[in-house]
Amino acid sequence: MFKRLLLAGLLAGLVSGLVLSAIQYLQVIPIIQEAERYETAATVHQEHGNDDEWSPQEGWERMSFTLAANVSMAIGLGLLLVGAYSLRQRISIMQGICWGAAGFSVFFIAPSLGLPPELPGAESGSLIARQSWWLLTVSCSAGGLVLLVFTGKLWLKLIGLLLLIIPHWIGAPNSGLYVGPAPESLSNQFMIATALANGVFWLVLGVASAWVYRRFEGKH
Repeated sequence: MFKRLLLAGLLAGLVSGLVLSAIQYLQVIPIIQEAERYETAATVHQEHGNDDEWSPQEGWERMSFTLAANVSMAIGLGLLLVGAYSLRQRISIMQGICWGAAGFSVFFIAPSLGLPPELPGAESGSLIARQSWWLLTVSCSAGGLVLLVFTGKLWLKLIGLLLLIIPHWIGAPNSGLYVGPAPESLSNQFMIATALANGVFWLVLGVASAWVYRRFEGKH
């Protein structure tokens, strides 16, 4: 059983990670590259000197690192989904889509309400503070959805609703205003492109994980 779950998560993650990388290559990376040109121009103008930090070269090197990161992340999330499926009696493709929508809500929509995707060079404040708030938001959103959907008692549902609200009541550690060398219109394009890419990714991951899980479940 464990081997089937592992293989299902690996296959679903591989497919969805490849899809995400393809969408990013077509829609997201060109926006990032344009923003990096603004960032470089601003750095030269301010005479900050040479930047010795390593970064992957444009082309295959950058794409290979992006692909590896996306597939690794997708495999981890795919394993998380099939692990959740194993706790249910039967999983349909529609249920897989619902699980994908839940993942999209937890890992993208909820954090983006306070910390929207940002272009290179944007001034966002403390990295530790932002990472802590992101982790809090994801944890509370996941726990809140579980209580709202899978519990029948009203008081548990109320706790779930409270968990959904808490991170946004605390507030994200930023001003909510875009500050960076690239035009704000480019930042808006980036947020839309990133949202679409993540939405398609979670849809594919939900469908692929449910389909592969069902195939392996039938061989049990």
